[in-house]
Amino acid sequence: MGAFLLAINGQKATREGLRTTNSSTKVIHKADRGPSVKHQKMASTTDLSPVAVFLSIALESIFRFLCIPQWRDYLPFSAGSRWFSHALPSTSFSEAFPILTTYADFIEQNNGLYSYWNFASMAKFAKMPSTSLGVVTTNDSLVVLLFLVFFMRKVKGVLIPYFCSIGRKLGRSTHGIEWERENDERIIKFGEYVFRFFFHSAVSVYGLWYFLGEPWWDPAQGGVKVTFAGHPDHAIDVGMIWYYLLQCAYNVEAMISLIELSVDFRMQGIYSSSNGKLQSSFKIAWSPTCRGDFSEMFVHHVITNLLVIGSSHCRFTRIGSMVFMVHDVSDVPVDMSKLANFMKWKTSTVVAFVALLVTWVLTRLYILPFVIVKGVFDHDHEVQSFHIIHHVMALAIFKVLLIGITILHVFWFLILIRILYRLVMKGERHDLSEHKQGEDQCGVTKNGRSAVAEKKKVM
Repeated sequence: MGAFLLAINGQKATREGLRTTNSSTKVIHKADRGPSVKHQKMASTTDLSPVAVFLSIALESIFRFLCIPQWRDYLPFSAGSRWFSHALPSTSFSEAFPILTTYADFIEQNNGLYSYWNFASMAKFAKMPSTSLGVVTTNDSLVVLLFLVFFMRKVKGVLIPYFCSIGRKLGRSTHGIEWERENDERIIKFGEYVFRFFFHSAVSVYGLWYFLGEPWWDPAQGGVKVTFAGHPDHAIDVGMIWYYLLQCAYNVEAMISLIELSVDFRMQGIYSSSNGKLQSSFKIAWSPTCRGDFSEMFVHHVITNLLVIGSSHCRFTRIGSMVFMVHDVSDVPVDMSKLANFMKWKTSTVVAFVALLVTWVLTRLYILPFVIVKGVFDHDHEVQSFHIIHHVMALAIFKVLLIGITILHVFWFLILIRILYRLVMKGERHDLSEHKQGEDQCGVTKNGRSAVAEKKKVM
């Protein structure tokens, strides 16, 4: 985290310099690669349909892994000549991208000025643009990412119990001691949402300060089209590097926390004392703190992590940062409304919920699908010419994930509409975003049983 703070310092002053050197960097990278036979053979694939190219790539990857590079020789003549006779570019994505400076390269280039795993050398490397830290799938980034996830979990381990104690006091003062004893699960969730509120607020402020001046947010300067300009050779700012690393660490940790809160893993004896039969020594059951929308949230976290890792690996960090901002800004009123509902502050709950609806519609139902996703579909041809595998596979998967997460946003928006209806027409403040049957202030569903118990019964 200290390296992150050092990395942010002075970013505004260096970004303009990075933009002016971007074109020269691109020329150098292209020159370093030299005339590639793979790229010369691109013309021979233009007559293939996207389906044929995708199948060729998939088969090429499988048979290369099986050490059968001449797999085409075993195909029937008609199939081989019609679909798979063209030589495709290498399936290695790394050959499509400029080489980034690694930590080992940095130490070697400084001729002994710095030593490995020295704080000064790591701080210096952390403040360099366009290094291997800019791609979360590199070895250097994976080490930093592992540390950030571990550090974030330790911070949560200290802060969340403190936030839970605050929620316990608020619940006791509002509903009494009996409510406090019966709602440990809700108090735990309160602590989690306080942490989420502070994180989303912090990254939203940083994102608004750092990225809103960028041309890809300004239609007059090109808008989303600029995210593909010079791709994949555009420089990666230091602020972008650490913004992505922190976002990736948070999303990985959030997925781990979701599983911990929702699923209970237990060891048990292989012999059941109740029925006298053999049983598995490992038991998986729903936890009392399980979210009612666990399936949707789990899918959301899977898609989000795939987008984070995939966009970084494929150098789509500009478009990725836009997706981050859309989610972070709209998550702040989500967390506020849940906290206000927990404390049963009626006015605050209504205000937070109205802010939630406005930001949700503006960011997740307008900017994401009609600005970001539309921009990807309209301008993806800027990427198509440099590597056919990258275009057919990476962009296609990227589009599917963006559409998938947009569909989830529509699903949750319908739940928000149900909450609004109950709030206006019936005066009920049920938290339908986590419990499909609704959750009142005592943490029970309308028929009197807990939402978790209802879900366990169904499962």
